[in-house]
Amino acid sequence: MISEADVRAALADVQYPGLRRDIVSLGMLRSVAVRDGRVHVSLTVSTEREDVPDLLRSAVVERLARAGAVRTEVQLLTPERRPAAPDPWSKQGRLRKVRSVIAVGAGKGGVGKSTVAVNLALALRETGDRVGILDADIYGPSVPVLLGLEDGASRTRMTPDKHIVPLEAHGLSVISFGFFLSAESPAVWRGPMVSKAVTQFARGVEWPELDVLVVDLPPGTGDVPLSLAQAVVLDGAVVVTTPQRLATLEAAKAVDMFRTLNVPVLGVVENMSRSTCACGRHSHPFGAGGGDRLATTAGIPLLGELPFADGVVEGSDHGDPTMISAPATEYAIAMRRVADEVREALDRARPMLETA
Repeated sequence: MISEADVRAALADVQYPGLRRDIVSLGMLRSVAVRDGRVHVSLTVSTEREDVPDLLRSAVVERLARAGAVRTEVQLLTPERRPAAPDPWSKQGRLRKVRSVIAVGAGKGGVGKSTVAVNLALALRETGDRVGILDADIYGPSVPVLLGLEDGASRTRMTPDKHIVPLEAHGLSVISFGFFLSAESPAVWRGPMVSKAVTQFARGVEWPELDVLVVDLPPGTGDVPLSLAQAVVLDGAVVVTTPQRLATLEAAKAVDMFRTLNVPVLGVVENMSRSTCACGRHSHPFGAGGGDRLATTAGIPLLGELPFADGVVEGSDHGDPTMISAPATEYAIAMRRVADEVREALDRARPMLETA
């Protein structure tokens, strides 16, 4: 009596029509069932040749008859087609009511990125632009402190269609992850969680009409910038560094990241570039020239150098950004120049985005 092993051995002698390989070595044999000399064989077949199914059936029936099969049934199955992986960029779009979105990033923490983002937004607003700021630093949101919105969690509300309504501070429309994360619990987030949270957060805000939305990203080149770029069209990126070589090396990685994401890099801002001592001379406690070297190496503009000043730190701690609390200082003047450079760079980048 024919056995399953006999069937499989016999089918190894059946060649695929037009090929020199057998149907078993090609992985076409799906299943074999044998009972009282009767054989049922399932084969997976994918072909555009109309004659192949009949040729295969005939060859299998003939070979198994010689092997001792009383009767043979041959079932031909089509391969299972797995659905194509979804395109992660397919849902990218522009934020409704927002003309331009600028991301502010840094290669490492501690370079004053959030302080630069807040003061840049305020400097852009000074010229009459309607400006918002989105604090997307899911790991350490600091915009609520910088803008005096530490009570933001109790003040946020939703529209009837479940969109977050921004708060206002110093004329800026403001949303921060800090409004939704308790200060006592650290944000331990992993890739898929980050992607979903950032996508919903970026697209789930009821922004007013804005000329510019400044997005404060977490430092580094992790999941948040990627998720944001896949959800929202970014019109440009500003990279913040301090003068030290280590900071500029990490900032170069941020430049490469934005380029990989097809986000135009508007330029680099060197923060804490120098300080003024009592004698009126400039000193460089954090080094000098790092931003300029990075700009030259990366082929991007140096948007400006912001001096280190005690008032910047003190004002930030109390929710009074320098552009508000000390608008006539050297820092504020330098920040206005940075804002002008950002606006011009954005204007240069916009035609490329519109034709992309």
